[in-house]
Amino acid sequence: MSPTSGRFFIRASCRPPVKAVLEGVADAIQAAVRGFSGDLGEVVGRGATGANTQRMDLVAERAAFGFLKDRGLPYTVVSEEAGRMEGSGEWTLVLDPVDGTHNAVRGFPAYAVSIAAVPRAPHGKIERLRDVRAGLVRDLATGQTYAGEAGKGASMDWRPIRVRNPFAPRDTVFDVYLGEKAHADALVVANAARRVRNLGAASLDLCMVAKGAVDLYYLHSTEVGHELRAMDVAAGVLIVREAGGEVVGLDRAPLNMDLGPAARTNVIAYGDPQILEMLP
Repeated sequence: MSPTSGRFFIRASCRPPVKAVLEGVADAIQAAVRGFSGDLGEVVGRGATGANTQRMDLVAERAAFGFLKDRGLPYTVVSEEAGRMEGSGEWTLVLDPVDGTHNAVRGFPAYAVSIAAVPRAPHGKIERLRDVRAGLVRDLATGQTYAGEAGKGASMDWRPIRVRNPFAPRDTVFDVYLGEKAHADALVVANAARRVRNLGAASLDLCMVAKGAVDLYYLHSTEVGHELRAMDVAAGVLIVREAGGEVVGLDRAPLNMDLGPAARTNVIAYGDPQILEMLP
């Protein structure tokens, strides 16, 4: 168990505490990725979402499932590569073993484990974002750990973090996706800010909002299927909200997507609601 265990999460109904499980999965993935000496970018198949599976994704996901199996934790897991794997335990883990695989392969230091815990829904139902109780994002380049628990706040390396509120209109930093599939509105949003950033790993982009490094994270894709997946955002959304911010859809309603492997969404995350007045 990590030496930081017990500092942040309350004891959940499962044993071991859900906080220890999330940390343990992140530790296992981090060790597996660091210890692998082959070609992490090798394409080895397609995942449940239809995207290419690279060797790094497979190594990380196997490490996560191995951790749960070795400890006899029969949780349901919703993961990028495997899809939804039903278990008999009381928790569903929404996992992106490596968010930002392309960054890692290219050598850009922004990629992370994202894992969220939600009480397992009754048979035939799908869990929803609003029901996530705990989330953890481990930055695999720096080792920093962001965490949140419903009603208990958010932290980075177990120190409390907060969004930037109120924001300074003359010193705005927006995190905006501006790739080839970005909607034209994204450029308008970017032009409204003093400075613009984007990490290309949604879980970390959300954590930048949570700790006040950026005022806004904006992703609006023009292509159906290119939006963010539940696995990308389940942990980060909780962390932002527990840090005092909010995450909404393009309709400005609080984001509450289902947590199935096929779910996709655009997002707007912010610290100060006044920022919404600056958007188209």
